[in-house]
Amino acid sequence: MVKIRVKFEPKQVNRRDRVPTYFKNEFHGYDDDMPKSLQRFAKLLDKEKDEDGAGLKAAEDIVAALRRQYGIPKFCNLTLELPQLKEFLFSTELNPPISDQVHHDMNAPLSHYFIHTSLKSYYTGNVFGRYSILPIIDALKQGVRVVELDLFPCGKDSICVRRRWKFEKPLELQECLDAIKEHAFTLTRSYPVIITFKDDLKPDLQSKAIQMIDQTFDNMVYHHDPHSLEEFPSPAQLQNKILISRRPPKELLYANHEENGVEIREEPTDENFQSLVGFHAVEPRGILQKALTGNIQQPGWYEKDVISFTQNRFLRTRPNRNFFSNAPYKPQRAWMHGAQMIALSRQEDKEKLWLMQGMFRANGGCGYVKKPSFLLNPDSSGVFYPTENPVVVKTLKVKIYMGDGWNVDFKKRIGRLSKPDLYVRISIAGVSHDEKIMKTTEKNNEWTPTWGEEFTFPLTYPDLALLSIEVYDHEVSTADVFGGQTCLPVSELIEGIRAVPLYDEKGEACSSTMLLIRFRWC
Repeated sequence: MVKIRVKFEPKQVNRRDRVPTYFKNEFHGYDDDMPKSLQRFAKLLDKEKDEDGAGLKAAEDIVAALRRQYGIPKFCNLTLELPQLKEFLFSTELNPPISDQVHHDMNAPLSHYFIHTSLKSYYTGNVFGRYSILPIIDALKQGVRVVELDLFPCGKDSICVRRRWKFEKPLELQECLDAIKEHAFTLTRSYPVIITFKDDLKPDLQSKAIQMIDQTFDNMVYHHDPHSLEEFPSPAQLQNKILISRRPPKELLYANHEENGVEIREEPTDENFQSLVGFHAVEPRGILQKALTGNIQQPGWYEKDVISFTQNRFLRTRPNRNFFSNAPYKPQRAWMHGAQMIALSRQEDKEKLWLMQGMFRANGGCGYVKKPSFLLNPDSSGVFYPTENPVVVKTLKVKIYMGDGWNVDFKKRIGRLSKPDLYVRISIAGVSHDEKIMKTTEKNNEWTPTWGEEFTFPLTYPDLALLSIEVYDHEVSTADVFGGQTCLPVSELIEGIRAVPLYDEKGEACSSTMLLIRFRWC
């Protein structure tokens, strides 16, 4: 009997330096001038299994994406340059975590969208802030599509914009309208802007407000009968249009616990002024307000009624606060019930502001996000009910590889006496079944930390989930120091290893700080 000797090749996963060797073959100058960040990344990949979508397979995917970026066919043996690899891999523009293009269907009725909404858009601070058009301009530049103005009489024949308390010199209505007209629409944001008025004006000043609006915006103003039964136009049909919404003092949406119903109560308004209102929204009050926006779970008797209401009517929520304190405000609670406009101050509630900014990074940041189909189309069992029968439909795996840039953006705040001890806090905000908070280990004395740690998030409603990422410098004797944050809509994440930009507390993009993260669905 003839014996045949079989030569077994060692498995690829057990070979040393697979990824560095592969990069050396693909990139010119790998040995000569290899940046430390790429060296660290290559070592992290080299330790991983290809079967997990990492290791050599991840390196090959990066090279394929880079070839596409520079238009180099796969069959071409042209050697890439090392700076191209670093520029692509660590670029939040060339290798982003989500798309920057509008890709949702923009032809559905306006009530089928979540709309980026600000609260007291003209105000710069807390109780003792000041009035300015700058917050309005900043909000519009960041994609806000609903601007709120409170109108009060100033003297006999003027209209000013201010809060009810008269701590600061008010704004003139005209300067607010001019600022909105100048900054409402750009090449990237052409979908409608809604101006919400809450006014204490008498008929003569209401007439003057109409004249000012018509003179400022002319044919840009959209006129629509708010009591019409016809379907509301779509964002695509309303491009470059200004919609006027009025917030009467006694326009309420409330749920009656005993009758298990939803009722609308409206206050009569001046006929001419009301004719200008092309957009009508109501607000919850009482127990319904607390249930939709608070952290405390309320009984579910109201939920299906509210969701049915928001399928073709508009609902706006806002924080339930008084002069001395702010009540808890959880925007996901209102989103999961279909509320289109979650009003939030851009100067307060920074953690909630990050969630708001994360939600509206979806759909290219245009300010309109299409609701999930289960909020719009009842199935055979009826209207979606967010607390019944949770079933995991997708599992998101997030691997934090490394980060860089803190020595540029945060050097004055962290690492002043020594290098920082950075860690990443990662969490899911969404329906209660999906919420989860975890964090990496601390990397001591590192400006360019490498973690290589993966986190798993089972999700029942990924279309309503937001991935929140925060970085902190650990301190022993004081509170940990903030080192950047971002929030991303889970449904928009692009699989693979991505450069994730970080932002400061106000949501302004950091110039250099970013994380290298792998996203994977399973």
